[in-house]
Amino acid sequence: DVFRRIALARPDVGFQLSHNGRLGLRLAAGSAERRVREILGDDFMAHCRTVEVESGSLRLSGFAALPAYARANRDAQYFYVNGRFVRDKLIQHALREAYADILHGSRHPAFVLFLELDPAGVDVNVHPAKTEVRFREGRAIHQFVFHALSRSLASPLQGVVEPETSPGVAQPA
Repeated sequence: DVFRRIALARPDVGFQLSHNGRLGLRLAAGSAERRVREILGDDFMAHCRTVEVESGSLRLSGFAALPAYARANRDAQYFYVNGRFVRDKLIQHALREAYADILHGSRHPAFVLFLELDPAGVDVNVHPAKTEVRFREGRAIHQFVFHALSRSLASPLQGVVEPETSPGVAQPA
């Protein structure tokens, strides 16, 4: 899981995971979409929306799965603040609220989302493992994440990410 978190945070860097001398996974440097596809699979990408929302100094980007891809557990939830993986209660609440009307209570959404903001607006020294943060303007961050994700999930279906195709392969008309 730690390998996946780090690899998702830095798609511009190639990674290799081996255990007892055997190669387990090799990820080439590339785009964020390619890295998410390599980690979470084609099925996730077929059921997600691209998220790209900016407001002032706040930016939320990444991929959020539609309710059809809901999971029994939280194993496909990756949220980053300024490139750092976090499990923040405020953010979790905003995400839960964005999915509240479209997801059954016992199911969990899947997402890989990146929040970027002015570093002065966030304190990363809240938890020894650095997985929790404190926002200077928590309510504004909560509202931004909630509204950005709600709008992205409600957008028309052209936001669905299609599987990548190889060059030279004919596409159906």
